Amino acid sequence: MQLADEHGISLRRFEVLAALRDAGGAMRVNQLCADLGEIASSLSRRLDRLEDDGLVMRQAAPAEQDGRAVTVTITREGRLVWRDANITFRRMLQRHFAQSLTDTDIAALTRVLGKL
Repeated sequence: MQLADEHGISLRRFEVLAALRDAGGAMRVNQLCADLGEIASSLSRRLDRLEDDGLVMRQAAPAEQDGRAVTVTITREGRLVWRDANITFRRMLQRHFAQSLTDTDIAALTRVLGKL
C-alpha cells in the first residue's frame, strides 16, 4: 500500500494517529477502542508498535471509575508522520473513489450522509 511504501505506516496505524489528532491529540484507550471499533488487545499491540516508533506515548491516567485508565497522546513526530501520510491518503481516496463519482453523485452522498 502507498502509505506503507511512502511513509512506513499501515492504514490501521494511520487511523490511530488520525483519531488522536481529531481528538485534539490525546484520548483514553477505551475511547480510542470505541472510536476505531477495536478490541483492546488488538489495539494494544498496535499502540506498542506506534510507541516503539515514537509516534505516540501512553501515560497512566487513573480515573475515579477506572484505576487502570491510560491516555494515549500523539507525539510531535506522530503529528508529522500523520500530516505527510494524510496528504498521500487523501490523494489515494481521490484516485480510487472520487474520480468515479460525478458532481451529482457527490451531492447525493453529501445529502444522505448529512442526514445520518
